[in-house]
Amino acid sequence: MVMGIIVVLTIAGTTVMVYSTQNTRSVVRSKSDETSFSLSEAALNNAMAVLSNPTNNALDPDTLPSTEATASSIAYENGTAKWYGVLDRAAAVWTITALGIYENPSASSAQVKRKLTAKVPVTPTYTQPLNNPVWNYLYAGHTGSTCDQSLNNNITGSSRMYVAGNLCLSQNVILTQSHVIVGGNLDVQNNAAVGASTNMSTRVEAYVGGNCRYAGGSWAACSGNQDSRHVYSKLADGTTAAVNHSPPVVAPPTADYATWYENSIPGPSQSCTTSSGTPPTFDNNYPSRDNSVSSVFDLTPSSSYMCRVGPGTETTLTGAMNTSQTTLTVASSSGFPTSSFHIRIDDEIMTVTGGFGTNTWTVSRAQNSTTAKAHVNSQTVLNYDAAPSGEITWNAATKTLIVQGTIFIDGSAKISNGSINTYNGQAALYLSGTFRGSGSLCGASSGSTCDFNTWNPNSELLTIIANGNGGSNVNSGDSVQFDNNMYFEGALYGTNAIEFGNNVNVGGPIVGSQILLSNNLTTFNFPMIDTVPAGMPSNPAVYAQPNPPQLFAG
Repeated sequence: MVMGIIVVLTIAGTTVMVYSTQNTRSVVRSKSDETSFSLSEAALNNAMAVLSNPTNNALDPDTLPSTEATASSIAYENGTAKWYGVLDRAAAVWTITALGIYENPSASSAQVKRKLTAKVPVTPTYTQPLNNPVWNYLYAGHTGSTCDQSLNNNITGSSRMYVAGNLCLSQNVILTQSHVIVGGNLDVQNNAAVGASTNMSTRVEAYVGGNCRYAGGSWAACSGNQDSRHVYSKLADGTTAAVNHSPPVVAPPTADYATWYENSIPGPSQSCTTSSGTPPTFDNNYPSRDNSVSSVFDLTPSSSYMCRVGPGTETTLTGAMNTSQTTLTVASSSGFPTSSFHIRIDDEIMTVTGGFGTNTWTVSRAQNSTTAKAHVNSQTVLNYDAAPSGEITWNAATKTLIVQGTIFIDGSAKISNGSINTYNGQAALYLSGTFRGSGSLCGASSGSTCDFNTWNPNSELLTIIANGNGGSNVNSGDSVQFDNNMYFEGALYGTNAIEFGNNVNVGGPIVGSQILLSNNLTTFNFPMIDTVPAGMPSNPAVYAQPNPPQLFAG
């Protein structure tokens, strides 16, 4: 009996010890699992912090390491958090893998690993607030010469003009801008003038930081009433005839060609993920930024082309639309949603409320504070809810250019046909070479001209940024050149001179080392710009915004 009791107690004690050991191991294992999972969550948060850093491009596949072998990591007490990601640029979605690695307290056990994956959609940044007020002027940035900016022919119109250095007006030139700011001296030759003395409305609000003179006479500090020197100026109050001797200082803009060469979409590092026709050749020998594309790309050729990076769907109208109709017919509904969605035609946004899956849609007009407008047959219809990372598309039938994002061509570009072409969207087009305007390009058009009265650069603005200096596309010394009788609405930036032929009509800011004129450049006043494309020179480089992670697994 005693032996039996001893055996029973031994078995019971052994069982208790076994179960206690197993429970202890189970608790340790459970704690290790929880800790490793917490570490994987920390790794995911660290990856999101990298993508959310505004100085990082969330649409660049090199923003996160791409494999476990190259994963980034942070060491914590008894553990490590690792993360890496793979970008699907066609869908603009990251797949992030986060690893939590916990050092098991039991030396005989291997590390405890926990893997967590998530999908992170990325929304491209097309626009941002204006950073430099220079983009509200015609700006000539050259300094250090007797005449940093010479005007040999009339500039008429009402836009604002800023000359960083000395301004010289040749004989008979009458400058009639709404504002004229001269950082240096103002030299007015015989029969030339700034404004007119007829009344206050014909006077120009002028600021001159240096001296002024007329017809080779004596120089004097350019302040107070300078009518005797043909500077017919008024102060900002609109009632005092005088020159303001304290001009505002506007910093010259800088174009970051190197940054946007690498990060533009589409561009040298990322060509089209969806295309048709003959889109631009963005580079011939990436990663060398050396103006390698020898052929000048025509933005407005005789045939259509499409280049898109990321999601997006488009079709065309099969009939014209007036300003009031609430049904439309499209060439195809393939790829469009089967429930309520938004479309964009020209600069009008509509909500599709019926006809899903068919080619005839019912729509609500003038959405998102846009205005109902007439639209021509064959005009492009965009799925407004599926934003591409970047796009440049040309509809030759309607002569409409669609642009979104920051685009870079390691070469030159031009507008070829002499008719009125329009564009929709906000974008910055960087060129290692030059730009030639042998046709007209408008953000808003009316018949055979740009519509300078209705164009709003805060919603439709194409900025052309050219780094070249002469060559087969433009005259020597020029970065940008427009031919006679052309129209342009948008923004122009030239590292070197910007030259205009006879009778050119321009709306929007112009920034160059010099502005060269033939006869009668007419500038049209435009609304104060406060929203610009993300690639605007002098604005900080902002690329894309990651959305919250979703579709977790692990």
